[in-house]
Amino acid sequence: MGLMSKAKFKNVDFYRKIPKDMTEGTIPGSVISMLAALVIGLLLVSEVGSYLTPKFDTRVVIDRSADGEMMRINFNVSFPALSCEFASVDVGDAMGLNRFNLTKTVFKRAIDAKLNPLGPIQWERGHENRKEPEHADEAATAVAIKTVEEHAERKAAMPNSDRHAEGVFELDARSFEDEKKKAAVLLVNFYAPWCPWSRRLDPVWKASALEIHAKYPKDHANRIVVAEVDCTKHERLCRDQHIQGYPSVRVYTKSHDALHRGYDHDHTSYHGDRTVEAITAFAEELLPAWKASDHRDTELAIRQPVETQTVKKIDGPGCSVTGFVLVKKVPGHLWVTATSKSHSFHAESMNMSHVVHHFYFGQQLTPQRKRYLDRFHSREKDPKGDWHDKLAGGTFTSEEDNVTHEHYLQTVLTTIKPSGSTAPFNVYEYTQHSHSLRSEKELPRAKFHFDPSPVQISVSEERQKFYHFITTLMAIVGGVYSVMGIADGFVHNSIQALRKKELGKFG
Repeated sequence: MGLMSKAKFKNVDFYRKIPKDMTEGTIPGSVISMLAALVIGLLLVSEVGSYLTPKFDTRVVIDRSADGEMMRINFNVSFPALSCEFASVDVGDAMGLNRFNLTKTVFKRAIDAKLNPLGPIQWERGHENRKEPEHADEAATAVAIKTVEEHAERKAAMPNSDRHAEGVFELDARSFEDEKKKAAVLLVNFYAPWCPWSRRLDPVWKASALEIHAKYPKDHANRIVVAEVDCTKHERLCRDQHIQGYPSVRVYTKSHDALHRGYDHDHTSYHGDRTVEAITAFAEELLPAWKASDHRDTELAIRQPVETQTVKKIDGPGCSVTGFVLVKKVPGHLWVTATSKSHSFHAESMNMSHVVHHFYFGQQLTPQRKRYLDRFHSREKDPKGDWHDKLAGGTFTSEEDNVTHEHYLQTVLTTIKPSGSTAPFNVYEYTQHSHSLRSEKELPRAKFHFDPSPVQISVSEERQKFYHFITTLMAIVGGVYSVMGIADGFVHNSIQALRKKELGKFG
């Protein structure tokens, strides 16, 4: 390139240079320069941090989620004092749709008072329309009453005769333990005189006892004993046996006793027909008559009751209820309570204390999605708590009898689209308010009321564009440099003016 070409090319230089010997440094200029460098450094660090931190763009729109009109509720709640024998999950909504005793997607597991699991998980699928036990009709009841009365008359006429079959055994706490140890099979009817179902079963049970005791007299090596316990007189015994509904017919077998299994309570509950024929047939299934005089090991004589619709195994006093239900996105409720069409319940003795292990809507969050949700809420002043599962870990205790626990849950759907992801994910969040009250007109229960919001929160995680980041960096450097240059000029001119003024005084 020639000398003339180089000279012309230098004319396009935006940054012309002044020879260094034509400039001078000043103390104020050095201070301002250091301050400018510090400000530029701080702003650059802040801008880099802002660039690396994604931002959330939040919008509120009408619910347009892919879930449509349905919403899934997932739950795992433990009731230390509600038996799986009667525990029922019911759902309903504001449109009048009610479903009772759900079993297709609900699992139960017996627990002890300390929430430790006992026995296998119970899945009662297909039992929604299970046949309720049949009761003796008027004619059969009249025959049973006549049988009991005739037995009483014969016994009164010949009190010292050994030919009379033994009647039903009236048990208290001490005799109950004695009979449970002696009898190969002990059938006990825990009843309450005020209960209409107990009064209806009473003559049938007494007639069944006469027939069974006649087949299994006391001189047999293995015998069946039919007994009853009045729970209004022996409340402690019934409470220890976790009787929650009346009448409750429990089956205790010597070879299957709690002492051999290590459990505090291990027995089954009879749910078959309440007729003399059905009860005596059930007894003979447990201990066939030809084995009653078998002097070999009791365990060889007794047939263990197999869990069917007639017999339910009772492993513990409490129940852990787990599962999910699909509901419409309208205000509704999910209730857990004791239910039976052939039992009565004493509300004053029921305890609906419970522990919520989880209760959330929609699908369970993966750890990665959970981190995204926590990051979204980290901007809040009080981000504590799992808004997706607000009730998790909550313990709700009944301080007195006949207490219902109510939980009010207001839900909203949040759709989050992570940065760099093409597909967003949905998560239901809710606020929770709980209280308890004494139930006056209904059995105590655990109520979960839910109110879905018609709106949807749409959240997009976005990062700053790179070109915007570079532009901002240049603006910081150029802006600070220019502003500090103006400040330096102002300070320099002010100092020069003061010096001239001082020289004028001495000149």
